[in-house]
Amino acid sequence: MKMRFITHGVVLFAPIVSISLLVFRCQIDHGLQPIRSKIGGRIQWTGTRVPLDSDEIRVAVVKNFPPRNIQELLFSDMVPFRDRDTTLIRTPVPWEIYLPPGRYDMVAVIWKGNNESWNISDVVGIYGGLFLGDMLVPTFKPVTVPSFDSTIDTLDIQANLNRVNRDAKISGTVTFQGKWPDNTGIVGVGAFVEVPRKGDLIDYYLKNAALVYGIPPFVEKFEYQLRIRSADTIRYVAVTWINASYDLTSIHEIGFFSDPSDPARPGTVTVARGETRQDVNIAVDFTKF
Repeated sequence: MKMRFITHGVVLFAPIVSISLLVFRCQIDHGLQPIRSKIGGRIQWTGTRVPLDSDEIRVAVVKNFPPRNIQELLFSDMVPFRDRDTTLIRTPVPWEIYLPPGRYDMVAVIWKGNNESWNISDVVGIYGGLFLGDMLVPTFKPVTVPSFDSTIDTLDIQANLNRVNRDAKISGTVTFQGKWPDNTGIVGVGAFVEVPRKGDLIDYYLKNAALVYGIPPFVEKFEYQLRIRSADTIRYVAVTWINASYDLTSIHEIGFFSDPSDPARPGTVTVARGETRQDVNIAVDFTKF
């Protein structure tokens, strides 16, 4: 089974912004005979309610974490998560995915919103992880599928949909100066609860509150909007860049929202429930890239 990703031109907000969002396309390649080995378990949903803009939820498996590129993720079928529009299923629900033998570094539950693309900021549970309140504390437990007739059905995961119940917004303008790098692949905007460590892909995954790729390369400016949780204090809003090979280990920030009283320092953003903060502007200077 191979999961392939393609980029579409879409103008969206959903924790980063528009045109060229990452979309999954599943292609099954069973070769001469079907894959019979599989993993599975149950998901225990937690949270106060289902987000109104929920579309679907799947379990994703990563063979090597962090992945060098997004084509390396494998996905299950859709997993049930609601009784009614905003009512969570409170009893554990089963999931499974057929995989060839091998070792897999991470098994995660990922949520997707209506008219949005799958997004790395929308992980709502990890096998082996735990929650402190609504904060996901990842403890990766690798899974090994030993043979082509193996069945592992004990991989239970807790998933908290409060992580994607976003009830506030931030918006602003990203302006670009200087010549864009020729090897630009994907550019976006992220809101982080802490400043991630430079070049640490795992830190980018774990500290983002909202992350959506979609700024079209080679533009002079871009208007963006991100949905965040009013319960979160955003300590870093940054423009992130990935090369044309879509190598996620190339991710780094090329500009950030500055503290108005000290432009060398990141600005902090808080937004009340139901409100939008509209002045979170970011300047990118490619002469310093």
